Amino acid sequence: MDVPASLLDFSLVQGSAFHRRRSPARPLRVSRPVRILVLTLVGWLPLLALSLLQGGPSVSHAFLRDLGIHVEFLVSLPLLIAVERYIDLSLKAAVRQFVVSELIETKDLATFEGIARGVMRLKRSASIEAGLLVASFAVSFMDLPHQANPAWVHAEPGGPLTLAGGWYLVVSMPLIRFLLLRWLWRSVLWAVFLFRVSRLPLALVPTHPDLAGGLGFLGTCQASFALIVLAVASTLTAQRLGRAPSADLTDYALHLFAFALLSVVVVFAPLAFFSRQLLIAKRRGDHAFSGVAAWHSRHFEQRWFHRELPAGQELLGAPEFSSLVDLGSSFSVARRMRWFPVDVRAALAVLIAAMAPMVPLLFANRRFLDVLLALGKSVL
Repeated sequence: MDVPASLLDFSLVQGSAFHRRRSPARPLRVSRPVRILVLTLVGWLPLLALSLLQGGPSVSHAFLRDLGIHVEFLVSLPLLIAVERYIDLSLKAAVRQFVVSELIETKDLATFEGIARGVMRLKRSASIEAGLLVASFAVSFMDLPHQANPAWVHAEPGGPLTLAGGWYLVVSMPLIRFLLLRWLWRSVLWAVFLFRVSRLPLALVPTHPDLAGGLGFLGTCQASFALIVLAVASTLTAQRLGRAPSADLTDYALHLFAFALLSVVVVFAPLAFFSRQLLIAKRRGDHAFSGVAAWHSRHFEQRWFHRELPAGQELLGAPEFSSLVDLGSSFSVARRMRWFPVDVRAALAVLIAAMAPMVPLLFANRRFLDVLLALGKSVL
């Protein structure tokens, strides 16, 4: 089935309120490397300059030693922007795959297009992105319990803001919060799209080799969000160890492992919308193939075990044996069909992304084996 032209432009990244065009003929676009460089410099470089300008070792030294801030603005922030194209292409491919693999029947194609267009209209909403931006700034000025700012934000505990601290609260943190909130909004939009598609009568195939009725590509698509998990995990790890360098790495690795498990659940949770149809297709496949297998096996035995062979026909190379093997393979695939379209590799991609920031720290502290043993005991 050919992909409709309206679905070829599906995107949850391009065309938002912050990707405006000057005119249809001359789009105003800033290349991704330039955006990464500019936003990184805006978020981190003034903090360095102002902390040095402030004078006094208490501020400048505290900032330079704050590993969490450097990782957050030199690693996580660029990563949140750099992965836009990769994840966007993955989502586009998933939308096209619904049509190409004929999971969407012809009579439901117009509805499928309407779902995609509706999600894209929400994505282009300037009011929603403005709300995300306002929320990003508002948090900096809210006196939240458990809100711990770096030591260099204030000249002294409870004292006035430093120059670097003012920039941090007014510019740097709202910037990275906005990037995170925008990714959260895109994830919600994608989950809405999957939910609405899951309400359509999908043409699932119990004998599909992906063991997910033809929806196996969705697990791979969701695994692309592992890079967002990596960015968040890098910040969490650096902040924890940068502000508590004497912390027990084994204990923190266990907390990070819990975060990794939570990430796996959150990333793949939207695929549970398809579980009902997958379960129905699996039961239908089991019953249908059981009947076909019983009929074929019965006639096979009658032909080869209870009657004499036809004249001139030999046992080796008989087509009935080949069909019996093919039917057995199809029956085995239908029986192993999963009701949740995620394979082990996709789940491992998210799990590894969440745990990856700990690896260099564990090797540097020569406690890699100790932490692995502790994690193994917690799992077992």
